[in-house]
Amino acid sequence: MAQAARPANPFSVAGVAVDASAESAAAARPVAIADGQRRAFAQLMRRLTLPDDHGRLPRASEAILNDAVAGFGIDEERTSATRYIGKITVQFRADAIRRLLQEARIPYSETTSRPVLVVPVWQTAEGVRIWEAENPWREAWQRRPETDSLVPLSIAPAAAEGGPSLERLMSGSDDLRALMRRGNYDDVLVATATLQQADPGNMRIDIYLQHQGPADFLNNLDMLTVTGGTLEETLLTAALDLTRRIEVRWKYATVIDLEKQGQLSVMAGFGSLAEWTRLRAALAAVPIVRKVDVLQLSHRDAQLLLDFYGEPAQLGTALAQRDIVLTQRDGYWEMRGRK
Repeated sequence: MAQAARPANPFSVAGVAVDASAESAAAARPVAIADGQRRAFAQLMRRLTLPDDHGRLPRASEAILNDAVAGFGIDEERTSATRYIGKITVQFRADAIRRLLQEARIPYSETTSRPVLVVPVWQTAEGVRIWEAENPWREAWQRRPETDSLVPLSIAPAAAEGGPSLERLMSGSDDLRALMRRGNYDDVLVATATLQQADPGNMRIDIYLQHQGPADFLNNLDMLTVTGGTLEETLLTAALDLTRRIEVRWKYATVIDLEKQGQLSVMAGFGSLAEWTRLRAALAAVPIVRKVDVLQLSHRDAQLLLDFYGEPAQLGTALAQRDIVLTQRDGYWEMRGRK
């Protein structure tokens, strides 16, 4: 089981395809790069915002791109006499992007969740496939276009030695928890796709989702029914649809609404100076935390006053991604680094 990777920079857009023709490949290159940066900007805007706001997002003018683009890298490139083709990664300035969205008064999220393990279960009248190499549902997840999502989804690979049965997966068994520990995952999503109708040109697949772990935004996901022409098309549509639903849920849980500002008095516990230093660094890296005032400090705890955007539940979700646990006990708020 591969280890869960830490999330990528939410202000970087990778794998942007570019293609332009001109009198020479050298002349086509800047045209392709400029077009790629415009499309990367549009992709970034959609990544950070809610679907309801996509119709009023800022457009990529030359002035905006000059201010917002921090740089770009060439992932791959090919040329002919008059054509330039490649893929680029575009890095954007976080402060410039935040300013654009704040000026447009558009709520946004830049918090990336901890990685989630997805276990695709394929079920037909012939039986169940989970860990077998030939699992068309897993293949559909793996065919999704590569994107730097705010919710990194890792797909459980085939396993020659097998793994937990469907019954044990659904029951949250010790086998499942061991699988999560081996990959350093806190959350697993068991996605069971059941083939209900396999008529040529008229596929129907029902998909049920069961979540194990502390991420509340993954709880109670609705069943999904997908229809389509071929098995491959239908399964890919389902994987893409589920990916979008999961990310929208995450955005609603973490969106920064500048109209909502809160303040909490929190007792922060720690066991050493190094742990206190890590706690301060983690707080500084949480986007919705506006300001941290240290009111009192001792060798084992500190009384903090946190100014933040949103609600306490959103603050707790954002802090959890930095391994900080925020709890309320007897009317008082406490936080501590996760062990």
